[in-house]
Amino acid sequence: MNTLSLENINKHAPYGVRHREDNCYSFYFETDFDLKYTISFMLENSFVQSGAFQFCINVEGVGRSPGDVKLRQTVFAIIEEFFAVNGKEAMLYLCETGDEKEGLRNRLFIRWFNTYEHRDLYIIRTAEGLLDGVKNFTALFSRKDNPRLKELLAEFEETISIVFD
Repeated sequence: MNTLSLENINKHAPYGVRHREDNCYSFYFETDFDLKYTISFMLENSFVQSGAFQFCINVEGVGRSPGDVKLRQTVFAIIEEFFAVNGKEAMLYLCETGDEKEGLRNRLFIRWFNTYEHRDLYIIRTAEGLLDGVKNFTALFSRKDNPRLKELLAEFEETISIVFD
Protein backbone atom coordinates (compact mmCIF):
# COMPACT_ATOMS: atom_id res chain seq x y z
CA MET A 1 0.00 0.00 0.00
CA ASN A 2 1.27 3.43 -0.89
CA THR A 3 1.47 5.96 1.91
CA LEU A 4 -1.47 8.33 2.26
CA SER A 5 -0.80 12.07 2.38
CA LEU A 6 -2.00 13.60 5.62
CA GLU A 7 -1.88 17.02 3.96
CA ASN A 8 -4.28 15.89 1.21
CA ILE A 9 -6.62 14.27 3.71
CA ASN A 10 -6.80 17.41 5.83
CA LYS A 11 -7.62 19.57 2.79
CA HIS A 12 -11.01 17.84 2.71
CA ALA A 13 -11.54 16.56 6.26
CA PRO A 14 -13.46 18.85 8.62
CA TYR A 15 -11.89 17.09 11.61
CA GLY A 16 -8.12 17.36 11.97
CA VAL A 17 -6.63 13.98 11.08
CA ARG A 18 -3.27 12.80 12.40
CA HIS A 19 -1.12 9.71 11.92
CA ARG A 20 -0.88 7.23 14.73
CA GLU A 21 2.75 7.13 15.76
CA ASP A 22 2.92 3.33 15.79
CA ASN A 23 1.46 2.75 12.29
CA CYS A 24 1.74 4.91 9.17
CA TYR A 25 -1.43 3.26 7.79
CA SER A 26 -3.47 4.29 10.80
CA PHE A 27 -5.06 7.69 11.40
CA TYR A 28 -7.00 9.26 14.23
CA PHE A 29 -9.20 12.26 14.92
CA GLU A 30 -11.60 13.51 17.58
CA THR A 31 -15.17 14.61 16.90
CA ASP A 32 -17.20 17.48 18.31
CA PHE A 33 -18.92 14.81 20.44
CA ASP A 34 -15.64 13.88 22.23
CA LEU A 35 -15.37 10.55 20.42
CA LYS A 36 -11.94 9.46 19.21
CA TYR A 37 -11.85 7.55 15.94
CA THR A 38 -9.06 5.46 14.51
CA ILE A 39 -9.14 4.61 10.82
CA SER A 40 -6.66 2.01 9.66
CA PHE A 41 -5.80 -0.17 6.69
CA MET A 42 -4.20 -3.60 6.65
CA LEU A 43 -3.66 -6.21 3.99
CA GLU A 44 -6.50 -8.74 3.92
CA ASN A 45 -6.43 -11.76 1.65
CA SER A 46 -9.02 -14.08 3.15
CA PHE A 47 -12.05 -12.58 1.34
CA VAL A 48 -10.11 -11.51 -1.76
CA GLN A 49 -7.29 -13.95 -2.39
CA SER A 50 -5.34 -11.59 -4.67
CA GLY A 51 -5.40 -9.03 -1.88
CA ALA A 52 -7.44 -6.10 -0.69
CA PHE A 53 -6.95 -3.72 2.18
CA GLN A 54 -9.21 -4.08 5.16
CA PHE A 55 -10.65 -0.74 6.18
CA CYS A 56 -11.16 -0.53 9.94
CA ILE A 57 -13.08 2.08 11.91
CA ASN A 58 -12.66 1.99 15.68
CA VAL A 59 -14.13 4.42 18.18
CA GLU A 60 -13.08 5.21 21.72
CA GLY A 61 -15.51 6.77 24.11
CA VAL A 62 -19.08 6.32 25.08
CA GLY A 63 -21.80 8.12 23.27
CA ARG A 64 -23.15 8.77 19.84
CA SER A 65 -22.56 11.33 17.17
CA PRO A 66 -26.06 11.57 15.71
CA GLY A 67 -26.03 12.75 12.13
CA ASP A 68 -22.44 13.99 12.38
CA VAL A 69 -21.84 15.05 8.77
CA LYS A 70 -18.27 16.02 9.65
CA LEU A 71 -17.57 12.42 10.69
CA ARG A 72 -18.77 11.10 7.33
CA GLN A 73 -16.80 13.76 5.45
CA THR A 74 -13.63 12.96 7.39
CA VAL A 75 -13.95 9.21 6.80
CA PHE A 76 -14.50 9.77 3.07
CA ALA A 77 -11.54 12.19 2.88
CA ILE A 78 -9.39 9.30 4.09
CA ILE A 79 -11.02 6.86 1.67
CA GLU A 80 -10.53 9.27 -1.24
CA GLU A 81 -6.84 9.60 -0.44
CA PHE A 82 -6.51 5.82 -0.19
CA PHE A 83 -7.85 5.41 -3.72
CA ALA A 84 -5.95 8.43 -5.06
CA VAL A 85 -2.64 6.74 -4.24
CA ASN A 86 -3.78 3.09 -4.44
CA GLY A 87 -6.19 3.14 -7.40
CA LYS A 88 -5.59 -0.49 -8.38
CA GLU A 89 -6.40 -1.75 -4.90
CA ALA A 90 -9.71 -2.64 -3.30
CA MET A 91 -10.95 -1.87 0.17
CA LEU A 92 -12.77 -4.44 2.27
CA TYR A 93 -15.05 -3.28 5.06
CA LEU A 94 -15.96 -5.84 7.71
CA CYS A 95 -18.40 -4.77 10.42
CA GLU A 96 -17.26 -5.61 13.93
CA THR A 97 -19.56 -8.16 15.58
CA GLY A 98 -18.61 -7.89 19.25
CA ASP A 99 -21.56 -5.80 20.45
CA GLU A 100 -24.42 -6.91 18.19
CA LYS A 101 -24.51 -3.49 16.46
CA GLU A 102 -23.02 -4.72 13.20
CA GLY A 103 -26.30 -4.29 11.32
CA LEU A 104 -26.52 -0.65 12.38
CA ARG A 105 -22.90 -0.03 11.35
CA ASN A 106 -23.51 -1.64 7.99
CA ARG A 107 -26.61 0.45 7.29
CA LEU A 108 -24.77 3.61 8.35
CA PHE A 109 -21.81 2.92 6.05
CA ILE A 110 -24.12 2.15 3.11
CA ARG A 111 -26.12 5.33 3.81
CA TRP A 112 -22.88 7.31 3.92
CA PHE A 113 -21.85 5.82 0.58
CA ASN A 114 -25.25 6.53 -1.00
CA THR A 115 -25.00 10.21 0.00
CA TYR A 116 -21.33 10.53 -0.98
CA GLU A 117 -20.89 13.14 -3.71
CA HIS A 118 -18.38 11.05 -5.71
CA ARG A 119 -20.16 7.70 -5.40
CA ASP A 120 -20.43 7.46 -9.20
CA LEU A 121 -16.64 6.81 -9.32
CA TYR A 122 -16.88 3.74 -7.10
CA ILE A 123 -18.57 0.39 -6.87
CA ILE A 124 -19.59 -1.22 -3.62
CA ARG A 125 -20.59 -4.85 -3.34
CA THR A 126 -22.16 -5.85 -0.04
CA ALA A 127 -22.83 -9.22 1.52
CA GLU A 128 -24.31 -10.50 4.73
CA GLY A 129 -24.58 -13.94 6.16
CA LEU A 130 -24.00 -16.23 9.10
CA LEU A 131 -20.47 -17.24 9.99
CA ASP A 132 -20.28 -19.70 12.87
CA GLY A 133 -23.81 -18.67 13.86
CA VAL A 134 -23.02 -14.94 13.99
CA LYS A 135 -24.51 -12.46 11.50
CA ASN A 136 -21.70 -10.77 9.53
CA PHE A 137 -21.76 -7.83 7.15
CA THR A 138 -19.03 -7.02 4.67
CA ALA A 139 -18.50 -4.80 1.66
CA LEU A 140 -15.96 -4.61 -1.13
CA PHE A 141 -15.28 -1.06 -2.25
CA SER A 142 -13.30 -0.17 -5.39
CA ARG A 143 -12.91 2.44 -8.07
CA LYS A 144 -14.93 1.60 -11.18
CA ASP A 145 -11.85 2.14 -13.35
CA ASN A 146 -9.81 -0.44 -11.43
CA PRO A 147 -8.27 -2.77 -14.04
CA ARG A 148 -8.64 -5.67 -11.56
CA LEU A 149 -12.33 -4.97 -10.85
CA LYS A 150 -13.81 -8.12 -12.47
CA GLU A 151 -11.23 -10.34 -10.75
CA LEU A 152 -11.79 -8.66 -7.36
CA LEU A 153 -15.58 -8.98 -7.57
CA ALA A 154 -15.38 -12.61 -8.67
CA GLU A 155 -13.04 -13.50 -5.79
CA PHE A 156 -15.26 -11.68 -3.31
CA GLU A 157 -18.42 -13.42 -4.53
CA GLU A 158 -16.74 -16.83 -4.52
CA THR A 159 -15.46 -16.38 -0.97
CA ILE A 160 -18.84 -15.16 0.29
CA SER A 161 -20.57 -18.20 -1.21
CA ILE A 162 -18.14 -20.50 0.61
CA VAL A 163 -17.67 -18.69 3.95
CA PHE A 164 -21.19 -17.69 4.89
CA ASP A 165 -23.48 -20.48 6.08
